[in-house]
Amino acid sequence: MTGARVEELRGDDPRQLGRYRLLGRLGSGGMGRVYLGRTRGGRLVAVKTLLAEGVVEETDRRRFAREVALAQRVTSVYTAQVLDADATADRPWMAIEYIAAPSLAELVRAKGVLQASAVRWVAAGTAEALVTLHRMGIVHRDVKPQNILLPLDGPRLIDFGISHASDLTRTQLTLGTIAFTSPEQARGEESTTAADVYSLGATLFHLAVGRPPYPVDGDTLRLLARVQRGDLDLGGLPKELTPLIRPCLATEPAARPEPGEVLEQFTASLSGLPNSPSGNRWLPPRWTELIGAYESQGRRLRETGAGTGTGAREAEGPTVDQRTSAVPPPHPTRVLPEERARRADQARAAQAAMAAALAAQEEQLRRARASRTPPTPPARTPSPPAPSPAPARKSGGGWFGILLLALVAFFIYETNTGNSGSTGRGSSSSRSTYDASYGSGSTYTPAPTPTPDAVDLAFRSVDTGDCLTAFDDGYDSWSTRTPQTVSCSAANAYLRVTSATEGIDFADCASGNGRGYWYHSGSRHSFATTLCVERQFRKGQCFVAKRSGDTITASRTLNLWNCDATKVPKGFNTVLQITGYHQAQKSYPAGYCSRSRDDRNIYWTYEVDGGRNVLCTTAV
Repeated sequence: MTGARVEELRGDDPRQLGRYRLLGRLGSGGMGRVYLGRTRGGRLVAVKTLLAEGVVEETDRRRFAREVALAQRVTSVYTAQVLDADATADRPWMAIEYIAAPSLAELVRAKGVLQASAVRWVAAGTAEALVTLHRMGIVHRDVKPQNILLPLDGPRLIDFGISHASDLTRTQLTLGTIAFTSPEQARGEESTTAADVYSLGATLFHLAVGRPPYPVDGDTLRLLARVQRGDLDLGGLPKELTPLIRPCLATEPAARPEPGEVLEQFTASLSGLPNSPSGNRWLPPRWTELIGAYESQGRRLRETGAGTGTGAREAEGPTVDQRTSAVPPPHPTRVLPEERARRADQARAAQAAMAAALAAQEEQLRRARASRTPPTPPARTPSPPAPSPAPARKSGGGWFGILLLALVAFFIYETNTGNSGSTGRGSSSSRSTYDASYGSGSTYTPAPTPTPDAVDLAFRSVDTGDCLTAFDDGYDSWSTRTPQTVSCSAANAYLRVTSATEGIDFADCASGNGRGYWYHSGSRHSFATTLCVERQFRKGQCFVAKRSGDTITASRTLNLWNCDATKVPKGFNTVLQITGYHQAQKSYPAGYCSRSRDDRNIYWTYEVDGGRNVLCTTAV
């Protein structure tokens, strides 16, 4: 397999949802269908929508709206980000960041199991995603290999379709894949964060052994009974992973470790090994080969919008020749018959107005000469009459005004025909008058239509929901001259665009910690662009601040600074490092950010993301 299977759209599939053009199907199941979509700027998204015949039932719409609300609350580097949604549309939809990566289920099926160190690396990233969810009061309830994608920079937990907030009405239905659900879920009981820990343990067992932690004989009812009893079969689990995975699979929820403890255990198990965030360090080549194939397919899809369909050729995308062939020259501009007739009428009217003006001019000059020519005396050599400018001065709005009117009419004709190189301008008298006015042999050339330059186009290609590599450089500028878009899950995705509009519109951009705007004035005023941006915070990042004693008097939360730097921009004197990124609370008790009882560091908190989340920071 060379990448994700993108099926062609069928007769009952929409071609557009919201502002996203749909390229093909990614999958269907249960009550939903997922499409591959594309934004105006070329960004790929996964668009999830409800499956419904006719009108969507109100109960399904409410459930979908709840799913959207929950997913929008999640802001973790280890989850797929919700970009846009409309639960009130005729066909409710939700646009999610498209991650061009295979699932753990596909990797195990196609490339085999993982060694212990790689299992720990995957476990640490997935556990961190669960810690983020649980701090927000969300229980995922469907953690399984199919719902964890694996790009090279770390796992991504997806599909919150059956997640629920602990303060909402709970469903008593057992959802998800039986082999990875907890015993209490299989019994239809309340699901807590401990259920996600159990499912994580079952998923990691699958990575290490290649099967779920139960005997699998194809009998669904028998498997359900085994899961309800916690009747495990852990044969084949490597000894070095047993202390980490076995506690997660405790039958009683209270006996399982907390998600934060799971994260600490797996992180501690990686100590002493080379510290590298890339899967190239941890994963075997057979896994990275398949992951790389997905990444290549994703690049082709972003660049061409091709690669959809069911055939092998479509799955691989366009060939090199197709992608690099020369662009044919443009055809001549064609004028519609109605437009051609309109222009001809305008030309005839201009020519008639000009002829009438010239005739009036000649008649007025003839009369002026007749009234002012002196009689010729006999016996003398005739002499030419002395030139007299009197007629021009006395007429005021006379022949000069008529000549000006003629020139204006001719100008209108030239502008509307747009044919400055045409040889059919009318009579010879009109040509001589034109040449006399603008210089012998000159022609009128309309002003060229302005076109955006490369920087204008770079800003115009950015869409709402895109993520950028730029950040505040600490010196009242951005780190890059033009915006460069990357996947929002990338390590260098520092900004997320909350709104991209043409023109001057930064007054409407949200303000506050981590929020601002990037305004491009354009090579011309009409090419101006405003990007409202929001910082993508991650644990371990640093930014500059000004400290006075134990008080921070100024800081640049849109800034990204080297945590080991010994110099800071003028006006600042310290570097703050993000030690935690949590859901905001009404108050923060003493020791809220401390990492242990013996932690004596001073911490400062910043509420970010419009007050939804909070940063814990300390000086480095």
